[in-house]
Amino acid sequence: MFQTRNNSARLVAVLLVLPLLTGLTALTACTPSKQYAGNKKDGAFFAVPNGWREISNASLNKEEGNTKNQSDLDRLSMVTYQVGYTTSKTLTAREVFQLAPTKEPVVFARFRDLFPEERNAISFNLLRDVILPITSYVDGTKTNDRNFQLIDDQEIVQKGGRGVNLVYSFDYDGVNETINQTALYSNDQNKIYIFIVRCSTECYNKNIKNLDQIVKSFTVRGAR
Repeated sequence: MFQTRNNSARLVAVLLVLPLLTGLTALTACTPSKQYAGNKKDGAFFAVPNGWREISNASLNKEEGNTKNQSDLDRLSMVTYQVGYTTSKTLTAREVFQLAPTKEPVVFARFRDLFPEERNAISFNLLRDVILPITSYVDGTKTNDRNFQLIDDQEIVQKGGRGVNLVYSFDYDGVNETINQTALYSNDQNKIYIFIVRCSTECYNKNIKNLDQIVKSFTVRGAR
C-alpha cells in the first residue's frame, strides 16, 4: 500500500508511525462504525454508517400529514414507524417521499398496519408494485416509458415475515435512478415493512458497497 524510497527510509517510517498507528487502532476500536435504527415494537431493524443524518419519524409524519386527502391521512394513521437516513446535509422530509433521483444516498424505512381489505389482497406482486407498477412493466401490459430495467428480483423469508427484494432502474426527468426495494408482510398479514435505498444510478454505483451492506442489515423479527 505504501511505497518508500529505500530501506532506511522505510525503517524510519515504520518506527515513527507504528506508535501512532497503535493509538489510532485502539481509538478506532472504541468508535462505532454503524448506527442502528428501527422499532422494537414492530420488530424490525437496520444499520447505516455512522455519520449519516437522520430524517426523523416526526418530520416525516408532519410532511405526510400536510394534505387534505382523507385516504392519505387514513393511511398515515396506520403507520407505526418511519424514518429516513442520508449523507446529504440538505435533503428534506418532502424529498424522501418524492420519486426524483437524489445526488446522495437515501434510506427510507416505513412500517404500517394493513387495512382489513389489504390483508385479504396482499401478495408478492403487490409488494413489488409499492412504488412503480413493476409487474405491469415486466408482463408488458404497461408501456415501458421510463427506460425501466429490472436488475434483480428475489423472494425472501425472514423470521417475522416474507416478501421480495428488488433492484431496478428507470429514467426520471432525464436522470437515471436506481432503487433497491425490500417489502415484506408479517406472518399474520397484519403489517407491511418497506425498506428503500435509492439515489441516481451514478450515485448508487459509486456507493454500492455501503448500500448493499445497509440492505443486508435490514432484519424483520416480527411485531411484539
